[in-house]
Formats: sequence, C-alpha cells, structure tokens
Amino acid sequence: MGRQQLPRAAAAAALITAPLLGLAAACAWPPLRSGERAQIAAISAQPDRWYIFSLFILLSSIMLVPAVLALMRLLGHSRPVWALIAGSLAGLGVLIGIGDSATQLVFWQMGAPGASLDQMAALATRYDSAPGAALIFMIGGLATLSGTALLSAGLWRAHAIPAWTAIAIPAATIANIAGLSANSVPVTIASFALLLAAFTRTAMTVRTSPAWPQPTPATASPAAGSALPART
Repeated sequence: MGRQQLPRAAAAAALITAPLLGLAAACAWPPLRSGERAQIAAISAQPDRWYIFSLFILLSSIMLVPAVLALMRLLGHSRPVWALIAGSLAGLGVLIGIGDSATQLVFWQMGAPGASLDQMAALATRYDSAPGAALIFMIGGLATLSGTALLSAGLWRAHAIPAWTAIAIPAATIANIAGLSANSVPVTIASFALLLAAFTRTAMTVRTSPAWPQPTPATASPAAGSALPART
C-alpha cells in the first residue's frame, strides 16, 4: 500500500471500527436494573462486564472523531461549506459524547467492593438529576444528530452514498441516543448494527470514490546555484 492510499485506508478503518466497538460494548453490557441503587448493585455483581462495556463504549466514541472527519473530507470535495458546518456540529457532539462515555468508568468504580451502596446510589442520583450536566449532554446529542443528518444529506445530494445509507446514519444516531439514554440494551445493539451497515457502505465509497481528495505531489525545487529555465 502506497503512502497516497494510507489516508483512504485509515478513514475507512475508522468508519468500520467505531460502530464495531460500540456493538461489542452493547453486547457486553450487563443486565440493567431500574433505579440507581439497583443499578449500582448490578455493577457490583458484574464489575468486569461493566468495565468492558465502559472501555469499549469510550473507544467507540473516540473512533467516531476520525469517522466524522472522513465524512467531512468525502463531502468537502463538492460542498466544502456544507461539510464544514455539518462536520463541526457532528464533531462537537462526538467530543461531548467522549466525556459522557468516560463517566461510565466512574459508575464502574461506584460498584467497587467496599463502597457504600447507599452513598454511591445517592451520588448517582445527584449526578443524573443535575441540570448542569444534563444540559451539556443534551446539547451534545442534538449536535451529533443534526451534524450527522446534514452530512448524510450532503453526501446523498453529492451522489456519494445511496439513499438508504443517508437515511440509516441519522436513524442509527437517533436510536443510539435513545437506547443509551433509556439504558436499553436491545435498542443500543440495533443502533450500532445499523450504523455499522451504513458506515461499512460509506467506507467502500471512501476506498473507491474518485471524489476522495488525493494528496498533491510535492514539486522539486531548483537546486542551489542552478538557473531557472529561460522563457522562449
């Protein structure tokens, strides 16, 4: 593989890896319980599974950063302003989502042996009901949804992806936000599976589309002391 193909390969790999890691996280998610106290007790009963879920959902969120950049670059060839606006919104949402995903490691430690179940449940309740935290994550969810929807619409209008892919990406985003917010394992699994299908199709476009920008080869500068060719 030449150096000129590395950006394509990296972008395609990010598009596939991000939902694949999320799917693995959702499959490892322990059975959920209603109420913070019951949930902390469930984490304490299966700390290893919760750690695997927390780690993979965090890695999935991180890999969404290059995935969004890949969508931006694919769209930027024909609609640069659209790509910049949509990608900025999606990127903002993804960065906030990384912070949200990282908090799952805090919940993992809430269920650590020796921790007071009542105190940890009270802390989880205070965190979940804090308006300041909820507002930030609500903005992140809206930014992710609007940004991915705009990117998908732009790519469809540019004939870079088929219609079903343009519909599946924002649909999977909506389902993912709903599934994670409601602690629904089946909905979360379905959302990542749908996103994996859509991103895999987009990755194929990245690897083969002539619309993907190619790096401009560097031109050799004249050697020191050499004369430039004279005009005729």
